[in-house]
Amino acid sequence: MKKILTVNLDGTVFHIDEDAYRLLENYLSNLKLQFRKQEGADEIINDIENRISELFSEKVNNGIQVITITHVEEVIKRMGYPEELA
Repeated sequence: MKKILTVNLDGTVFHIDEDAYRLLENYLSNLKLQFRKQEGADEIINDIENRISELFSEKVNNGIQVITITHVEEVIKRMGYPEELA
């Protein structure tokens, strides 16, 4: 049995399992660290969160009820790793 959390990402609510949440939280934290000294860092992070929300919404619209670690890994692979983006 897995714990399911409810998260708000860019104004959209998603149900996400605990492992997926940890991975997503770590990814977003690493992005913030990577961009922290760049001008417009907050806007960059907001844009990335917006895109992640869009990708999760596609999953939900295709019948996925809970975002899993596999879904988060797919999104990260698609978006790129923090060190690749800065």
